[in-house]
Amino acid sequence: MSLAPTPSAARGDLILQSPFFTSSLFVDPFRADIEQLIDLFVQEYADHAAKPFALFKRIWQEQGWTYMHLKIFDARTRHTYLTVACRLFIERIVEHVEPIRRLVALFGLYTFYFTQPSGSRMPLYSIRHIDITLDQYESLLEMPKTVSPTSAPYASQVLSALTNVKAFYILPVSKLGPYNPRTLPREVYIEDVDEMTERETRTAPLESELDPPVPGLDAVTTKVPKKKGRPSKRETAKRAKEATVGLDRWLERTDSVGQVAGGGGAGPSRARGQTLLSHAPTASRTNYGAQKTRVLGALLESEEGRGVEALGRANLAVLGRLKKIDAMAAERGMEVGGEGGELTGLGRVERAVGELGRGGILGLSQGAGLPNSRIT
Repeated sequence: MSLAPTPSAARGDLILQSPFFTSSLFVDPFRADIEQLIDLFVQEYADHAAKPFALFKRIWQEQGWTYMHLKIFDARTRHTYLTVACRLFIERIVEHVEPIRRLVALFGLYTFYFTQPSGSRMPLYSIRHIDITLDQYESLLEMPKTVSPTSAPYASQVLSALTNVKAFYILPVSKLGPYNPRTLPREVYIEDVDEMTERETRTAPLESELDPPVPGLDAVTTKVPKKKGRPSKRETAKRAKEATVGLDRWLERTDSVGQVAGGGGAGPSRARGQTLLSHAPTASRTNYGAQKTRVLGALLESEEGRGVEALGRANLAVLGRLKKIDAMAAERGMEVGGEGGELTGLGRVERAVGELGRGGILGLSQGAGLPNSRIT
């Protein structure tokens, strides 16, 4: 979160902006700290059930919660910090099902509220009221009835101390969304594209002894949550640049150079080509042919020709999508698949669809759709 000067600070001082304390950068770690505090209490509760608040006080001090009020000094920012912190304690009081965990959150709210510095030499801002919805307040008042008999007096004492000083400011019920902000966190921090790129970890290429390397399998990257919504022009440009760099790396790695007559330089004397073109993937091709033959055999031998009908519908669906793509390209003045003559284009696909008995579009890699084609 960026730092910015504000009118409430002394001239030249830098302080955190208030939105920091409603963002995921603060809310998520603070929730985790509360959960850790609760877990530590629950682990030792069995041995200190007779004096639960003494146990809580020791853990509170050991975990450094006594210094929480000394982290923020600016009044405007401190108001947001204190209200959000109390709200997160109330959230844990209401949401937890186990009474013992709710009790710890109540102790935390009580201690955090009453330990606000009031007589410090440099006066610090403190809140007088804790926002709480009506349904949460009613649930809070019922807590002494839900905890164990040994802890009930402590819960009653804590609630009495809070209500006697009129610490709670009652809001409408939760379903009306009376809190400001309505939900926490309000601002969700998402890593920038540059930070995602820096965190990429690369490993050795995953190459097979039989088949040449395949693009996309040369690196393993850490999975980072994607941003929601349409990417900006800046993000699109960065992704395009990264894709181009990755493609260049793959081309360099899979480049097969055939040198002739003292070659090594650029120009006509140097025959260049990709490994995938100079070395056919025999194993993958054989495996594909075997799988295709088995699938086609099952379809063609199905009862009442249902398999053939399904294969025909699939072929027509693919052909329809290709025609739609070709029409969209024509509207933009582009041509799809026309540079290869009879080897490419919709004409060949339409002819392959007519050869349904030999696989239709599934046979394109084996010459389907070509004049005098012979599929094996």
